[in-house]
Order: sequence, then structure tokens, then C-alpha cells
Amino acid sequence: MSYKFPDTFIKQITSVHGEKASEWLSHFDEILADCEKNYDLHIQQPFNLSYNFVAPASRSDGSEVVLKIVVDQKEFEAELRSLQLLLGESTVKLLAFERERGIMILERIQPGQTLAEIEDDDKATLIAANVMKKLMIPAPVNSNVPNVLDRENSLKRIYQNYNSYQPVSKATIEEALFITEGLNTSIEKPYLLHGDLHHYNILGNGDSWTVIDPKGLIGDREYEVVQYLLNKLPEHGVEEITEITEKRIDIFVDVLNLNKERVLLRAYSHAVLATCWTIEDGQVHNNFFNTIQVFNNLVRKYIHKGALL
Repeated sequence: MSYKFPDTFIKQITSVHGEKASEWLSHFDEILADCEKNYDLHIQQPFNLSYNFVAPASRSDGSEVVLKIVVDQKEFEAELRSLQLLLGESTVKLLAFERERGIMILERIQPGQTLAEIEDDDKATLIAANVMKKLMIPAPVNSNVPNVLDRENSLKRIYQNYNSYQPVSKATIEEALFITEGLNTSIEKPYLLHGDLHHYNILGNGDSWTVIDPKGLIGDREYEVVQYLLNKLPEHGVEEITEITEKRIDIFVDVLNLNKERVLLRAYSHAVLATCWTIEDGQVHNNFFNTIQVFNNLVRKYIHKGALL
């Protein structure tokens, strides 16, 4: 068996993981053959690939599962631990795993449509809010799951090399870092968050909804809604994006009893961080810059400039 990855996938994981990705790619056919043999799998064409290999598979008894092979060991450990801790009716079930090679066998969610397929944005946001309500749990003690200090340190690194992140200004990065530091030091009760909970990681499962691909993040509850706020937005039109975003925030604040100011500040600072990450990956889209502008405007609208923490 010899599997050929799309060039875009190879370029993407190589840009992020460097030599580690090259080594992973060189052993991939062997890993895939072992998975078929050891876990009784007939592996089908993968889903759209981003940073890991994810594909549906069937077993000899006719059951269907999903095979996931993670490139980065640290990411694998965080996702594994999150799946084990977030175990419940709203989380995809982990059926088997192999630490050394980053292999997971997961349940296949059926019919598996994403929340992005719901056209009514308010309805989709309400569903997401209720899924989050079931999902979040108090942070475990002595966990190897990443925490919000990692995001703060990432912003510090970016600020120290701000010339590499044009057209995001040094002042914008500095403000995002200042806000993040203040938010991190004022967390009253940390929670274990999914860490990447957006429309495409919430799948239809019969009459309910199930989340997949937890990145794992320990932080304040307000951080959990940020990835959702930054996804499935219009390509153009700051006013239209702002209107949709304000409605989403109000739904999340109401259903989850969140602090609106913290949501706005988390969203603004993370929009800056996420944009800088895309610059690092060479995949910048105007939408990322639009979200910085939108949340900058909303922060100024709802929070007095002198009281940004």
C-alpha cells in the first residue's frame, strides 16, 4: 500500500512541524498497513485533511469507525487526555489508541452533518451554546492539557518579533498581549475547555449533537466561545460581520451566563493571535483582519478604553 497525500497537506504540515512531518510522512504507509491489520480496518478515502490524517473506516463485522493519526505528540496527548476527561453524551467516543504513533480509533458520528449546514445563525448558535453547557467541566489538577498561559507566551513571542507579522501593527499586538495577561491573572475558576469548538467540530448524531477534535485548553469559560465567534462569517462587510457577532455573543452570554466584557476581550486578543498564526503559516485571509477590526470596534463600544482591565 502506498498513500499519496495532496501537495497542500504536505506543505501545510511541513510548514508547521518541519523535520518531524517529513519523518512522519516517510513512515506513513507502514503505519496505515499496521492500523488495517491491528484494528481490523478497511480504510476509506480520508476526510478533508488539515493538520492530521482522519479517515472513515469499516470493520469486518460491518461497524464503522474513524481512524485519526496525529503528527505532533504533544497535540496527540492533549487531545487524548481531553477525550478521556470530557467523556460524556456530547463528546465523540474514543474506542482505542496507540500513544507512540499518535493513533486513535473513534466512533463514527452519523449522519455527521456539521453545524455549519444550519443556515439560521441564531439557531446554530443556540445549539452550540447548549452543547457547550453540557461539555465544560472544572479543570483537573495536574493535567498535561495546555492552558491559557501558552497563548499568552505565544503572543509574547510574536510581540518580540512583531516586524514579521505585518500588516498587524506592533501596537495591536501589544494591546492584545496586555489584555491577555490581565484576563489570565483574573480567572476565578479555571475550566477544561474543548479549545477549538466551532461549527465544523459539532456534528449531527441522530437527534443530538456531538463534538469532535478537542484540542484541550484550561482557562476561563469565556474563552470557549471565541473559536465559534471567529468562524463561518461573511467574506466581506464589517457591518454584517458585526451584526452577526453581536447576536452570537448575546446568545452565549445568556445561555452560559458569561461575562460579556471578558468574551469581547478574549475574542479581540485571540483574533490578533489567530491572525498572526495564519501569517506564520502563509495563509492569511482578509477575514482574519476583518475580525480584528470587528472586535476592536466592539471592545470600544462596550468597554471604556481606560478600563480595559
